[in-house]
Amino acid sequence: MTDWLTYEWEYKGERATFRVDMQYWELLPVLSYSQLIYVCAAPKDPLAKGFNGVEQYRFRILRHRLIDELEGRAIHVGSVYTDTLRCLYFYAAETDVIQQASAICREYGMLALTCAHASEPHFATYYRFLYPDDARLQSVENASYIEAMRKRGGDLDTVRRVNLTLCFLTVEDRGAFLKEVPRLGFTPGGTFWDGEGTHPACCTVSGFTSLSLPKLNKFTARAIGAAAPLEGMLTDIEAEFVRRY
Repeated sequence: MTDWLTYEWEYKGERATFRVDMQYWELLPVLSYSQLIYVCAAPKDPLAKGFNGVEQYRFRILRHRLIDELEGRAIHVGSVYTDTLRCLYFYAAETDVIQQASAICREYGMLALTCAHASEPHFATYYRFLYPDDARLQSVENASYIEAMRKRGGDLDTVRRVNLTLCFLTVEDRGAFLKEVPRLGFTPGGTFWDGEGTHPACCTVSGFTSLSLPKLNKFTARAIGAAAPLEGMLTDIEAEFVRRY
């Protein structure tokens, strides 16, 4: 059984699509698969702005072969794709699995390939890079929100006011967050008490952004990053509706 999550974020300055098998959050510590294997492919032409049709096809074949032929000896935990890079991540129990992966990669010379491994007893690549933190998880909600706005006929490019609701465990934590709001480029709104929530001390803040996914992700990440050390959480987002003409 797998539990794949797909979300968009930045990687090496490019817009990237991350996929991560969420089931391994609990499984990795009890498995003996502590050897990271990573395979990254790029176009053969270093100046290319993307993969051509043949390169895309060859990478798809490579991906399927790696997943199929390493099955039973390695687990595929995630991937990161940009316009100019495709990276696959596996964990294995034995270091010699890298030899098998390298042998497969050598058959695909029309791609610029990196095939390597590293010992990761604490699974840093999975937990710190692939697995989404709160800001990256919010990007999934942001994408859904933007899609709903698009279906209503909304203009996604116009900059407009966006309101965020953040909630905290205590009034003191909420107050500490609100002191940081001007530095973050937000305007404080109201405060309220949600007695039925796990984080009852809530507030609203607002700022301005368009509804392109990268810009909305950066917008919400600023608030989430400031709230997280205070155990705060983003609970709602509301943008002014601007009709597309």
